[in-house]
Amino acid sequence: MKKSIVKMKLNSRVDFVDTLAEIDFKFSEPYWQHDRIFVPRGFNREKSQPRLSLRTIVKDPNKDAIYALVLRRHFEDKKFDVVNSIVVKDYTEAAHIVYQLGYELKYEVARKREELSMGDTIKIYIDKIDNLPGYYAKIESDLSDNDDTLEAYNDLLETFKVLNVKNTKPVDRTYGELLDSSLHDTVAG
Repeated sequence: MKKSIVKMKLNSRVDFVDTLAEIDFKFSEPYWQHDRIFVPRGFNREKSQPRLSLRTIVKDPNKDAIYALVLRRHFEDKKFDVVNSIVVKDYTEAAHIVYQLGYELKYEVARKREELSMGDTIKIYIDKIDNLPGYYAKIESDLSDNDDTLEAYNDLLETFKVLNVKNTKPVDRTYGELLDSSLHDTVAG
């Protein structure tokens, strides 16, 4: 599935939630999500190589976790991602398959996530990433083959402005890259 995605760091989670509540949109209860992100050997993000994630989702601690295999390929020049996912029953077996395909574990990202749907094609997430300060908001829009990807990306930027997000620049790095950078800053300091 082709998606346009824009991520911003929030100055205030409360203000963001309140702005959406004013137009009758309410986020879900927070749930826990953990991604183990694998990349092919010699991975280069600029070459739009695919990443695979083994995702664990716990929406209710009294129920079994959900496991998914997510393929993501980012095209920076066109401002869109191709994202496909499938639920897997056996996490360990899926991990072995990923390793057999020649992928290596690059990042682990744990987060508390809240979500809301705006129609059938747009989702908004608020993420609190373990070991990163602050909150991030992400808007994802599903695209058809005929959609102009740059126009869709710019529409999402405008949506953030309408929702009073004060930041002017989207966060282009992945959560894994942000964690890696934060770790290097801590070690260097």
